[in-house]
Amino acid sequence: MSSRHLPCWISSGRSILQVIVCRYDYLIYTQVTWMESSEMAAKPETGTPPLPRRRALQAEQTRRDILAAARRRFAEHGYAATTLKDIATDTGVSVQTIYDSVGNKPELVRQLNDLIDAEAQIGEIVAPLLDETDPLVVARAPARITRRLIERCGDILRAGLAGSYTDDGLAPALEEGGRRHRAGAGMVAAKLASLGALRPGLDAEQAALTIAALADTRLALLLIDDHQLTVEQVEDWIADTIVRATLKP
Repeated sequence: MSSRHLPCWISSGRSILQVIVCRYDYLIYTQVTWMESSEMAAKPETGTPPLPRRRALQAEQTRRDILAAARRRFAEHGYAATTLKDIATDTGVSVQTIYDSVGNKPELVRQLNDLIDAEAQIGEIVAPLLDETDPLVVARAPARITRRLIERCGDILRAGLAGSYTDDGLAPALEEGGRRHRAGAGMVAAKLASLGALRPGLDAEQAALTIAALADTRLALLLIDDHQLTVEQVEDWIADTIVRATLKP
């Protein structure tokens, strides 16, 4: 298959898999850097820390506290029933501080959405695929990722999904999540194509659409919430269906 028949991100010099792995590494680096900064801030100092540094650390801690409170509220009471005043009360700050530190409710969800990749540690699943040569392992990876997202970040996913029905302001955050998901599906499809494992007549772009649809967390939540499947059953169903739909018999 010539590169002109592949999506633009496949024929580019840098594969989408490398981009995802690099993004994961950056998120981990950011977390480690923050932890080191926090530890340094906790150590006794001979003199008074510089005021700008103290303010920056306090501001970041306030932002994290606000996001943690928002996450708890959204999970326990739902997006629509949660107000900024509730979150402010839980955090011990004013509503204006929430606006200054994070933003409005849709922005809270957007920033929580940014935590998903790092918290679910998707890179642990994605990175080994760079050198994987078994099509079955590659094809089943999206199901593992979906399960990991549901298990570790299901509360964030549910908050965003529920909120989207009543708040149009959530659209950009959900669109960004969808873009990342489709990029990941495209990476898997490209890898399968490079291994010569796709079904006859199925190109990488078509395979990517199939994988994105089957591994969508919204479908997984539907299977869990409405059809009472366990996360293990959902993972197996997604993986088996992707294999049947995309790989050579």
